[in-house]
Amino acid sequence: MRLNRYKILSEDDLSRIHQASLKLLSETGMAIHSKKVVELLKEAGAKVDLERKWVRIPKDLIEITLNHLPSEIVLYDRNKNPALTLGDNESHLASGHNAIYVLDSNTLTRRAATKKDVARFARLADALENIHVVSAQAMPQDVVPKASLLHAVEAVFNNTEKHLYFSPESCEVTRAIIGMARAVVGDGTLSETPILTCQLSSTSPLSWEGGAADAVVEAARAGVPLVFLPQPYAGVTAPITLAGVLTVHNAELLSGIVISQLVRKGTPVVYGSAWTTFDMRQANVVIGGPETALMRIAGAQLARFYHIPSHTIGPDSDSHCLDEQNAWEKFLTLHSAFTSGVNLVVNAGMLATGLTVSFEQLVLDNEMAGIVYRLVEGIEISPQTIALEVIKRVGPKGNFLEEPHTLKYLRSSEHWEPKLSCRSVYEKWIEDDGKDVVEKARELAKGILAHHQPKNLSQKVRERLREIIKDFEKKSLPGNIS
Repeated sequence: MRLNRYKILSEDDLSRIHQASLKLLSETGMAIHSKKVVELLKEAGAKVDLERKWVRIPKDLIEITLNHLPSEIVLYDRNKNPALTLGDNESHLASGHNAIYVLDSNTLTRRAATKKDVARFARLADALENIHVVSAQAMPQDVVPKASLLHAVEAVFNNTEKHLYFSPESCEVTRAIIGMARAVVGDGTLSETPILTCQLSSTSPLSWEGGAADAVVEAARAGVPLVFLPQPYAGVTAPITLAGVLTVHNAELLSGIVISQLVRKGTPVVYGSAWTTFDMRQANVVIGGPETALMRIAGAQLARFYHIPSHTIGPDSDSHCLDEQNAWEKFLTLHSAFTSGVNLVVNAGMLATGLTVSFEQLVLDNEMAGIVYRLVEGIEISPQTIALEVIKRVGPKGNFLEEPHTLKYLRSSEHWEPKLSCRSVYEKWIEDDGKDVVEKARELAKGILAHHQPKNLSQKVRERLREIIKDFEKKSLPGNIS
């Protein structure tokens, strides 16, 4: 049987967080800095304080909109083929997104990310079997800043056929990227074949910036799957207790659900969670600690409580280099996410609290995912796997090397086979190359980038993507913003 899901909250715990969230939204409310969203909520029965832009959302409105949410979401690849289903009890891994720096494979030092880097990351992710969704791995620093994410999305579309994950900060950028996706889709609609998923975040505690709130409207209208990702910091923008963090997060997420469903009933929504704590001594957020692992498990349970797919970040580390800390924090966060049943785990290839990405790290995280995937599969118990007749036939002091049963299961999923991990004796390891897994990952990444080439988009689509970016950049010039 498969490994049992990890749980950290009882049914009573889940209900208490839900009820506390309802009270927060109905009695305290959210500060929403978008006129169109405030009007939308007001028309639906919310109580509005126009002077403070606070909106109190009635409990019954929240409960009604929760009933509109699909429990499963089918995501499509660039070719409009079904790629994976969120909410089907399986976990899927995505590369990370929106980093600023790259750990250079040649100099082993941190530098600013470029558009070429983003393209190469997408091409590498396209070839890795355990990376199922590809994000804009970094925000290129060598392009027009306001159009940085558009350039990154263009680089991803041009270098992978896998589903795209993106995280904008404004309505204008969201609209442009949706336009790019429509150019790739061609005939048909994004709601029918969503080839991309949009992540949007409220601002803790209990507020929505105008750009983010308007972007919710834009994405929901297009029928694009939405990941709502509040990011409260324990002791800073949320109570220092983990239960308090969960409650602030949950309330903010529910507010996003209400907005999306008022815009378009049935908009696909994923319960997002980017769990952080805050190190008061260092004055810095932490994403690789044991507390964030506990909250990953809680987040998966809250998503199931609302019967919607789940998301979290991982494998994550706060280390700035490919060291032991990086390894144990990444395994902890990925393990807690997969074993609790999170559907979409986003951040492969990242380190340094999400600020830096590394080609070697993406390959290492792909290897790590293979280990955890095998773990959650558990052990199959059947007459064939117990192999009683085989054991009796071999008998005392025999061996199983030449048994057909051994050959049958040798190449099956019964035993995980590594691409990087060392399993040889010392002398054989030295004879082969004596390299550690980081060096092996660096070589494998370079080899893939030298030889792997996904199918190209048509010249017409490529030109249309460039046109959308140029048009956006022109409108973004001083005095030309619409």
